[in-house]
Amino acid sequence: MSMTFAQAIAPVSTEDFFAHSFEKRHLVIRRGQADYYSGLLCSADIDWAVSTLGLSVPEVNVVQADREITAADFAYESGFVDPVAVNQLFADGATVILSNLQERLPKLALFCRELEKVFSARVQTNIYFTPAHSQGFKAHYDGHDVLVLQVEGTKEWRIYDTPVHLPLEEQAFNPHDVPIGALTDSFVLEPGDMVYVPRGLTHDAVSTDQTSLHITTGLMMRSWADLMVEVVRKMALHDPAFREGLPPGFANAAFDGGQAEATFAALKAKLQNATLSPVLDEFREEFLSTRLPRAHGQLAQMSKLDGLTTESLLAARNSLIWRMSDVPGKNGEPDQVALSCQGAVLTLPAHARTPLEFAVSTPRFRAGDLPGDLDDEGKLVLLRRLVREGLIVFTEPDR
Repeated sequence: MSMTFAQAIAPVSTEDFFAHSFEKRHLVIRRGQADYYSGLLCSADIDWAVSTLGLSVPEVNVVQADREITAADFAYESGFVDPVAVNQLFADGATVILSNLQERLPKLALFCRELEKVFSARVQTNIYFTPAHSQGFKAHYDGHDVLVLQVEGTKEWRIYDTPVHLPLEEQAFNPHDVPIGALTDSFVLEPGDMVYVPRGLTHDAVSTDQTSLHITTGLMMRSWADLMVEVVRKMALHDPAFREGLPPGFANAAFDGGQAEATFAALKAKLQNATLSPVLDEFREEFLSTRLPRAHGQLAQMSKLDGLTTESLLAARNSLIWRMSDVPGKNGEPDQVALSCQGAVLTLPAHARTPLEFAVSTPRFRAGDLPGDLDDEGKLVLLRRLVREGLIVFTEPDR
């Protein structure tokens, strides 16, 4: 069973998090439970990944705040990392960073998918493995919100004044033109603790007298600015006024901007007629279509299909993100139902809607108890299809 977002931030509730912390202020949670996040990652996973997976730059990076380390110091010309060099640099005080390890480690992949269900946003991980008394990066801010889960060892964090509130991509941190504000908070994360840091909040971290391992989960949120840009683009597809060229000579010193101001005002007025649903639906479909299957153990599931009966126990696969919609027929009435999930669309007859929705949303059920109008053979046909699609799995009875 994967860790949920609610479990990751407990004892803080999700309601409290979104009301008082999300995009507003950092949140530190101390638990005194050293093994709280141990099911997600351990230092042995880092050793395994670096030494056996054949990773390349930028999947692996090695950094140290007080000296420059380049890819040539730990990778071959091909881009593949040299595991021995990586470990030598680590022994000399450098931090090893593994980016997007959720694409390699199923337990991290499921955790990211659980967060994606909550935020409707892509979630990625950066893993930081830092030797004692060392610092990977100087003070900076990130362009995305992060949840930092301390897995092993301890790390001291420092929070500074926020120079840019919720920065856009083009407002990325630049040490040459962004002043580091006054120190506003400092704390030590111990194993099982976490901190949420909203984008734009300047911070740095240094390991204490222990080797530190933490997971940084990045929340790649879409913004209202993204949506408004898409609204204008969609309006331009249907209204040529948005597609007209800017006034000839607008860059000249003698240009009179009066008419341009009038045109701009007219276009802004047209935005009053814009509707949210089409663009939000487009963003939703784009998000669902890019959530690739997390079907760990699928081969074993397929091997059990011959034994499927009405007494079989099944369950919706963990961390599914799905959307169901009716498909109208020639007479305008729904004659099919479409399930968007895991990068694909499954289309079935309309009468399958009730049992389909039940199957992909129920943690445990007996095959014969599937609701709706299907007979027993119809239920097994549907369930067999859903197992093959990686949407439901066989499960064992409670002991």
